[in-house]
Amino acid sequence: MKKGKKLVIGILVFLVTSIFYREFTLKNNEAKNKEITENKELVKNEQIIKTETVAIEKTEIVENSIEKEITFNKEDSTEVVDEKLAQTTIEESTLEDLELENKIAKEWDDQEGQELADLDSTIDLEEKIVLENMEYVIKKGDTISDLSKEYKIKTDYIYANNIDKNLRVLQIGKKINIPTEPGIFYSIKKGDTFEGLSKRFEVDVKTIKEDNEIDRLLVGAKIFLREPKVSRYLSSFKQEYVKKTNLGTFSNPLVAMSLTSSFGSRKHPVLKKVLNHAGVDLRAKTGTRVVSAKEGVVTFAGRASGYGKLIIIKHSDGYETRYAHLSQIDVKKGQKISQNQHIALSGATGRVSGPHLHFEIRKNGKIENPLTYLKF
Repeated sequence: MKKGKKLVIGILVFLVTSIFYREFTLKNNEAKNKEITENKELVKNEQIIKTETVAIEKTEIVENSIEKEITFNKEDSTEVVDEKLAQTTIEESTLEDLELENKIAKEWDDQEGQELADLDSTIDLEEKIVLENMEYVIKKGDTISDLSKEYKIKTDYIYANNIDKNLRVLQIGKKINIPTEPGIFYSIKKGDTFEGLSKRFEVDVKTIKEDNEIDRLLVGAKIFLREPKVSRYLSSFKQEYVKKTNLGTFSNPLVAMSLTSSFGSRKHPVLKKVLNHAGVDLRAKTGTRVVSAKEGVVTFAGRASGYGKLIIIKHSDGYETRYAHLSQIDVKKGQKISQNQHIALSGATGRVSGPHLHFEIRKNGKIENPLTYLKF
């Protein structure tokens, strides 16, 4: 009996177990099938997405290609238009250039024609320009003799056209007058007549009238006298360049003479005030040999205030010379000196801005202008 119960229980357990196993298997299969189905759908969706993506990309490629083609066509069209516009502009520019060239050529022809038409008046104008007292600025190395040769004008004519100037010393930068034709420019004075001027300067009356295009003389007016005799005219002026007193009796204190500061009022280089310059300053480096301008006796040889090292030599006829700013004194007080004798070396002692030789000439204590006595 007990065996039958065990058997029945075993069968029941088997049946229940089978039922549960079956249901479990079925559910498991359903889950797998569902997962497979979902996976298939997912794969399908992915394929659809890929297909759509590829289609979109192809569409974009096609659109880009179409757009590029359209742009290229537009650019081609624009280049064609630009080329046509450029060609038109070049053609217009060429026309403008040609018109300008023609205009300039015409202006040249007109000008040339006018010049030919006015040839006579141009010649007259040139003649008038030739008759002038040209202003000339003295340059380094100029002499009246050289200027006479360069401009083919007699030295007497140069002197006569500068009667108010001292031409014995040509200072660099100084302005003088040189006539452009052989002759002088004369200022009419009260009492002058054509006949009187003709007799005085030995110039024909007709020549005077033709050169100046005048029929009467006006006091104060300047007229040109062609190739006159001027010796008497020059001697009538007591100018520095015709003085006879002691010209030529004083020799230059330096071998090479170069003026850096002239005689008279000037702005002092150190004090920066306008003072009267009692002598002349001559260019000389420290150690340049200084000689006596004339024979005499040394009355001073030593240091003297702003002069620095100074030598004073007393000459005949009340004259004395002074040599200042020396670096070395080579004579003694009371020593007799001959003309052109070495007496010192130049320098920069005393109140100076740089080395040079200060030179003075005095007569009876009165300051004289050294430029009227020295030869440069």
